[in-house]
Amino acid sequence: MRLLERDAELTALSSYWADAAGGHGRLILLGGEGGAGKTSLAQEFARRIAGRARFLVGSSDAGATPRPLGPLVDVADELGVRAGLDDPDVRRTVLFPQVRAAIGRVPTLLVLEDLHWADEATMDLVRYLGRRMNGISALVVATFRDDEVARTHPLAVMMGDLATSASVARMQLPLLTAAAVAELAGTAGCDIDVGALYRSTDGNPFFVTEVLAGRTEKLPTTVRDAVLARAARLSAQARRVLDAAAVVGPSGEAGIVLEVSGQNSTALDECVSGGLLFGHGPSVAFRHDLARQAVLESLPPGSAAELHRRVLAALVASGSGDDRRLAQHAVGCGDGAAVRMHAPRAAEQATRLDSHREAAEHLRTAIRYADPLPAADRADLLERYSYECYLTSQSVEALDARRRAVVLREAIGDARRIGVGERWLSRLSWSLGRNEDAERYAAAAVATLEPLGSGADLAMAYSNVSLLRMKSGTAEEALAWGRRALEAARAAGDREVQAHALNNIGAALLRRGDLLTGRAHLDQSLDIALADGLAEHAARAWVNIGALQAAKRMLHAAERTLRTGIAYCVERDLDLLTLFLQGWLAGVLLERGETDSAVRLAQDVLRHPQLSFVSRIPAMLPTILASIRRGDPAVEGQLAEVHQLAQGTGEPQRLLPVALLRAEAAWTAGRSADIVALTDETWARCALGWEPWVMAELAWWRAIGGAHDMLSFELPAPFALMQQGRARESAAAWTEIGRPFWAALALAGGDPKDTSEAVAALIRLDAPASAEAVRRDLAKRGRPVPRGPRSAALANSAGLTGRQLDILGHLVEGLSDAEIAARLTLSERTVGHHVSAVLRKLGVPSRSRAAAVAAAILPAPSAS
Repeated sequence: MRLLERDAELTALSSYWADAAGGHGRLILLGGEGGAGKTSLAQEFARRIAGRARFLVGSSDAGATPRPLGPLVDVADELGVRAGLDDPDVRRTVLFPQVRAAIGRVPTLLVLEDLHWADEATMDLVRYLGRRMNGISALVVATFRDDEVARTHPLAVMMGDLATSASVARMQLPLLTAAAVAELAGTAGCDIDVGALYRSTDGNPFFVTEVLAGRTEKLPTTVRDAVLARAARLSAQARRVLDAAAVVGPSGEAGIVLEVSGQNSTALDECVSGGLLFGHGPSVAFRHDLARQAVLESLPPGSAAELHRRVLAALVASGSGDDRRLAQHAVGCGDGAAVRMHAPRAAEQATRLDSHREAAEHLRTAIRYADPLPAADRADLLERYSYECYLTSQSVEALDARRRAVVLREAIGDARRIGVGERWLSRLSWSLGRNEDAERYAAAAVATLEPLGSGADLAMAYSNVSLLRMKSGTAEEALAWGRRALEAARAAGDREVQAHALNNIGAALLRRGDLLTGRAHLDQSLDIALADGLAEHAARAWVNIGALQAAKRMLHAAERTLRTGIAYCVERDLDLLTLFLQGWLAGVLLERGETDSAVRLAQDVLRHPQLSFVSRIPAMLPTILASIRRGDPAVEGQLAEVHQLAQGTGEPQRLLPVALLRAEAAWTAGRSADIVALTDETWARCALGWEPWVMAELAWWRAIGGAHDMLSFELPAPFALMQQGRARESAAAWTEIGRPFWAALALAGGDPKDTSEAVAALIRLDAPASAEAVRRDLAKRGRPVPRGPRSAALANSAGLTGRQLDILGHLVEGLSDAEIAARLTLSERTVGHHVSAVLRKLGVPSRSRAAAVAAAILPAPSAS
């Protein structure tokens, strides 16, 4: 069947191929609904560049649990990476660079089919390649069904992670028009109502061709009916082959298909000649998986189970070592013993290749059939499952499985494993914000393990308590527990626990004010983590260094630290750790006055479907603070949510920032009298033992609310100068450390010239609500109220800046972002950010609506 209406896509692929041939490799994410012709498009393009490129195709499976790195397995021999793939000790840090080098060794077109079914390791490989296509002569086309990719789908996450990569492009394959469907019907010579055919198929090429291949005047209502109508014309022997092929899998060995069906090659040939199957090498496959699914769904349950039993027996007899396939067919026929044998092995292989989501699924399957196993074996499965869920941000499932495992260990009387389980329950509870449970389990772990003597498990239990104490603000206890952990870890020779304990000790020392020694411990932890490839511990070190630098208002240093950690995690595709660091960086950027950049970064983090609880609050804080300063009416709901989350943890590091938000929000809204009540509980809990910079800020807000707190610490210089009424000096001090918002607040306490500058500065910082609060407070005190800068930003009711008014004027003219960028000598991306800000401030959803209300915003043109 001819390829119709695909010229634009083929032209685009040719352009991308020209880039790739010149050493600027490209990754193309080719989406379209099932049956849209993505594979046909890739094959046609491969035909057009035949002789100029090596053509390789790897596919993901449609099974319940896909093969780890399945598409790479398909092309491993051609790429020469089979040995690395089969190496049980291989790490992706070695394998992935080998794959990239092999793909780019000669000009290559690599098609990765059905990425929506891909395993976690394959997603990570595509993410890795997408960030590193430049410098190789390769075009990678990854196809996927966009109608099967929801917002939380791992592929959606991966595409979001690659959205800013210059080497990655998205293509969408449209369905056929009515004219193309009519042309296909005419070519097929089928007497059918073409209009009805188009309406019933929506122009889906596969659906259309299946109906036309049936050569019937009656239009099937579904593609399933169309496929089954073609299958019905087969002989009984060929139909048994077709059923067997559907159960064997998307691509199955011809010999096994025949053995399972009990038929001969003549029946198989009939399926091929009828267009339902096609052969490639020793295997046979359906022309499209939609057809295979149609056949599978038509099988009675008993027949399907019997076919699965036969496939399992045939694979075992052939000596197959593919535990994933063996487990899948064992489940299909209900063979519990085979599931218990093969599913854990499949999980082990998936874990080795870092396909942790798939490993968790295999272990979940094994647990369903685990009742006949001894309690120790069931506990082992639950512990493995819990760890895989932890790695894949399924924290609730991880906690439940670990609890069940501890109950089994208690029944057995295995004290060491009970203690390890209790320590994990503490960690998982903390990650979910359940700090009381975390403390209880942490104490239980120490009590269980101490009678058993020293060792790495006890050392980690000590270090876990140190971590909780450090988070709760009790630095001396954190140091004591951390040093016990470090001593025990060194005695046991466990470097991972050493890195963990050094991190806790360093953070506690920094919090206590011992900057040099604290930083030295954190650097030592970081050195161990980097040397041993302990990515989580490396990220923790950068977070703790950066967060404490930020708390001490060392903002320039904090930004450098956090960006270094982010670069490390991005380079290794550690996206969940990247999110944690990015949340903290967003807060630093907001403090430095980069409001738009901070909010964009924080919102990118918050939109991520795999965001953990511990990463959520740091990203919420800058978003809410920007909303307060901008006067967003939705901020009260956001404040209530983050306050509830912080209260659940009971940790000062979360309670204090939220208390500062609530205080500033009350002042901004003209409710300064509420500040003391809103912050009393947090002040009482944290006043004696937390970072002076943070406490000084809270004390400032409480003083505005009427509190007369006795301070147990020396005020940092900028606050002391503000308290003494030395507005200019205080503002200079704030400016030096990079906090322009507080510099403006300092000026607001000065003479009329200072207050005018303060209002102007707040407007420039995109804090119009804060500027209005300053003006309101001055009026209440009977002081001159500055009219503010005579800029267009204050000459309109929406609070647009001068640049935003320029942008709005160009929107009225109907100009595109590119045209505006050319006229104003800006980058197109910068214009896009300005347009988004204009729409937000005007409260309109589109450019056309913004243009419609512009008459009330823009100054009237002067008469000529």
